[in-house]
Amino acid sequence: MDNTRKVLRLIHEGGFKPGDRLPSERELSSRFGMSRNALREALIRLDTLRIIGSRPKSGIYLRQVTAERSIEAMVLFAETDTPLNAEEVAQSVELRRIMELEAMRLACERRTQSDLDRLEEILERSERAIRKGQSLAKIDPEFHKAIVAATQNDVFLRVINVFYLMSRRRRQIYFSQPQQSERSHAQHRQLYGAIRDRDVERGGKILRQHLRGVDAYFKLFFSEEDRPAAAKLAAGR
Repeated sequence: MDNTRKVLRLIHEGGFKPGDRLPSERELSSRFGMSRNALREALIRLDTLRIIGSRPKSGIYLRQVTAERSIEAMVLFAETDTPLNAEEVAQSVELRRIMELEAMRLACERRTQSDLDRLEEILERSERAIRKGQSLAKIDPEFHKAIVAATQNDVFLRVINVFYLMSRRRRQIYFSQPQQSERSHAQHRQLYGAIRDRDVERGGKILRQHLRGVDAYFKLFFSEEDRPAAAKLAAGR
């Protein structure tokens, strides 16, 4: 873990909340066991990402969540297991659903034979993994990103990749139960059929169903107070 991630995690573990004043650099350096230079570099990056902010003659503060905070900051929070607030979670899930539904529409219209070959290759790997009792935690995002790639819009792909970076660790738990991988693969097969047939209406209907359960899970799991409920949901209880 690089120093920026280390400092963010230690801030979270220290119980600091948005609006709180952080200790001085000297105290943080001693508490975190880091050199002053390494700490200062990490703090500069956290300031650039608008996670912390300096106030003249006052000190360093943990910023409140605002629309100015970068998307990269949200990825950093997810990777360091720092909970997002409930509003950020709900809005992230909503945006992902909007983007993926639009990606499905465009993929049905624009997909090429090469796109279909790529989707089919991923499905074949998924089937082999399931037969071996392996998780689809790594393969699942490949399929969804291949749908976005079929829109022939590279910027779209880069934007939606942020969500998959944010949810990387959560997917490992979500797919820890074999039935989740089997259910996801079955629906991926149906999504592939809709894209192959250029059936936008059918593809959208299947995708909404596919995302419904996943959305509920991530809304729970990204919210700190509801993680026990998310663990039960992942286990199918």
